[in-house]
Amino acid sequence: MVLEFSATIGDEQLKGIDLIRFNKQGQIVEFEVMVRPMSRLQALGTEMGKSLSDKLPAFKVKA
Repeated sequence: MVLEFSATIGDEQLKGIDLIRFNKQGQIVEFEVMVRPMSRLQALGTEMGKSLSDKLPAFKVKA
């Protein structure tokens, strides 16, 4: 399955797709995101980091 999306970060637009593969049971087995242009991908990563920074410690594996 392919899902297309667009977003605005600041005053700039980005376009992207999500590539999703399922197994026979309907479970997601692969999820890939592609974003362009590269400068907007970097801005997206920065903004996601800001939004998720307080939630990420809950997902870290403790040694």
